[in-house]
Amino acid sequence: MKQLTSLNINYNNIGDEGVKLISEMKQLTSLDINYNNIGVEGAKYISEMKQLTSLDISDNNIGVEGVKLISEMKQLTSLNIRINEIGVEGAKYISEMKQLTSLDINCNNIGVEGAKYISEMKQLTSLDISWNNIGVEGAKLISEMKQLTSLNIRRNEIGDEGAKYISEMKQLTSLNISDNNIGVEGAKLISEMKQLTSLNINWNEIGDEGAKYISEMKQLTSLNISWNKIGDEGAKYISEMKQLTSLDINWNKIGVEGAKLISEMKQLTSLNINDNNIGVEGAKYLSEMKRKTIY
Repeated sequence: MKQLTSLNINYNNIGDEGVKLISEMKQLTSLDINYNNIGVEGAKYISEMKQLTSLDISDNNIGVEGVKLISEMKQLTSLNIRINEIGVEGAKYISEMKQLTSLDINCNNIGVEGAKYISEMKQLTSLDISWNNIGVEGAKLISEMKQLTSLNIRRNEIGDEGAKYISEMKQLTSLNISDNNIGVEGAKLISEMKQLTSLNINWNEIGDEGAKYISEMKQLTSLNISWNKIGDEGAKYISEMKQLTSLDINWNKIGVEGAKLISEMKQLTSLNINDNNIGVEGAKYLSEMKRKTIY
């Protein structure tokens, strides 16, 4: 298929032999080949595709040796290499790819030392460094990347201290800081990021008080505040965010009263309100939100 410029062939178990065949498609500029049981040999074939500018090779176990090969692809501007067991050494190789503007390196156990290497990539505008055990110190390093506009730092145990560093990134427009145990204090700090338009703060134990702080972010259009132990009061605060078009408030036990409040958000086009014990009466309120997407 010599006319293709973009190919998504993920979840097909093609292995290294299949990758060899795909690598012969010299016209491709974008390739998504994740979850295909690719090892070092497959990475070698991919690295020879010098025309690629976008590559997703996630979930493939290419390891340090494989990532070294991929790092030689100096034409790439977008790379997704999550879940490949690359560790600190692999992060070092990735940091040498000075042409990248978008990087997903999540779940690679790079730790603080790896975060230090990644923080030196001053050309990045989008970074996903979630699930890497970088902690507070790593959050501090990442916060120095003043060119980033999109950051996913999910599940890194940064706490409210780490949230303080992240809140200083005034250029961010999109932030995922979920599952970091930032609590109420962290929510307060994040609420000061007045430039954000998209925020995922789920699973952070912020409660009703934290929801109050988040509700003050009048510039947000997309909010995920699920799994935060928010009740009726928290739902009331969130319902006052009249600029939101997308809201995920699942797993918060807001009940019927909370559902009534949320149903008054007539500007919403997307809503996730599952597992909130709203019952038939709550469903009735939601049914009045005409022409909306609710799931």
